[in-house]
Amino acid sequence: MKALFRVCAILVIALIGGLVVTACGSDESDRSGQSLPADFPSDDVPLVEGAVLSASGEGDSWRVTIQGSAADGNPLANATKLLEDNGFEESSRAGDTANQTVLLSKSVDPGTLWVRVGVSADAAGGGSTAFYEVTRTE
Repeated sequence: MKALFRVCAILVIALIGGLVVTACGSDESDRSGQSLPADFPSDDVPLVEGAVLSASGEGDSWRVTIQGSAADGNPLANATKLLEDNGFEESSRAGDTANQTVLLSKSVDPGTLWVRVGVSADAAGGGSTAFYEVTRTE
């Protein structure tokens, strides 16, 4: 009887371990939280990792708020680097150490994508929240 119990215990542990490995090894990068608008230019505008707290817009204008992990460091620096690595060029910066925004642009077909990314120490989600305002101009 003890042998049967041991075999069952080993099978249960192997099954649970397999499920954990499968869940952690997924190639899908689904975000938690709200969905991005269907026409959001995801291929052109990379977003920092985290949960989407809010997402709105359509046509040529979108707003997205992402709650990143505090362990990831400065969300504004991370967001700006992601955008610059994707071909965006910084146009201007505004604000102080607690509330900052960076405006970046990139030529796309058709027109230009403008992204204003910002952080606020006063955000409900804390200082690791990144705010994106994306506009496409002709």
